[in-house]
Amino acid sequence: MDAPTGPLWSQQQAIAYEVALEAINDVIAGYSEQVALEQARPSPNTARIAWLEMRTDQAVSVHRSLNVCDDGNVQQAISEFSAIVRARDEGR
Repeated sequence: MDAPTGPLWSQQQAIAYEVALEAINDVIAGYSEQVALEQARPSPNTARIAWLEMRTDQAVSVHRSLNVCDDGNVQQAISEFSAIVRARDEGR
């Protein structure tokens, strides 16, 4: 008898996972934009660039490690990265 086949995760999990990935990608893009702007200055702040690159690396690491079935970490990523996006957008 074959094991039942079907989705390994629910539609709700898939949607939440996609929301988390979008928020993370938005943060990565924002940090990348800030790095480019800082590098274009006559006297770039190398400490700021290093900090932005570290934050980018952290976001990439979360992106890579996120699992669609890990509801807790998906919700945590949505919460944290959406807050970063909102704060950035409010500051503009």
